[in-house]
Amino acid sequence: MLILITNDDGYDQPGLLELHRTLKREHELFSVAPLHHCSGASQSLGLYSSMELRATGRNSWSLEGTPTDCVKIALMEVMKGRRPDLVISGINPGANLANNIFYSGTVAAATEAALWDIPSIAVSVSVNSPEEPPAFRTASRVLAEIMEHGLHQSIPHGAVLNVNVPELEYEELSGYRWTRMGRFADDIAFRQLEPGRVFSYDRYCALPVTDPSGSDVEAVENGFVSLTLLNSDRTLPHDPVDTELTRGGA
Repeated sequence: MLILITNDDGYDQPGLLELHRTLKREHELFSVAPLHHCSGASQSLGLYSSMELRATGRNSWSLEGTPTDCVKIALMEVMKGRRPDLVISGINPGANLANNIFYSGTVAAATEAALWDIPSIAVSVSVNSPEEPPAFRTASRVLAEIMEHGLHQSIPHGAVLNVNVPELEYEELSGYRWTRMGRFADDIAFRQLEPGRVFSYDRYCALPVTDPSGSDVEAVENGFVSLTLLNSDRTLPHDPVDTELTRGGA
């Protein structure tokens, strides 16, 4: 299988390297990832700056751009018309759950592939203990199991499979759950570096969810791997509104 891998943390980060080690045994890989850290970049583009592409290894490149730029450059320039069978973004240190899905560069890279109708997976692992290294090995085994069962082949056109893995050893996982995207009921407070003038985001912490039942957050908190299908079409299915619109008002 021909697979494109990317991330939002940088081309030399351990999550991407673990992904590469896991997949290279059985698949042909191309890797295009950001030169710099791009967490929270979402679907942004480097529209107003040049983007240098640098070879970093066999079929591997860094790009001075965003995760979305990396996928675009890979598909349009680097792979020269060879369409990948699958795009995988990760392995991200830190879960991409609930509202954070919208900000995630990891999910955004996979979403870009989905917009090209290429099956895509975003893989993240929870990090609850900053002193401990992220459980990348657990996440890579989860991904290998997903692919062994052919789950990547049933991802609907235009959709992303968002995979979130608890911070556990593989043997300690409770299993897998299909989930929906949760919604946080609160947000992380800002730190005031200079009161009223200079702010920074505080460290991520667990937040309450408005309705945890069946959510990605609930699954991960209970030791399950969360599998969530995200649609790249943001149109909300609805019945036509029964009202008459007139130009210039009534």
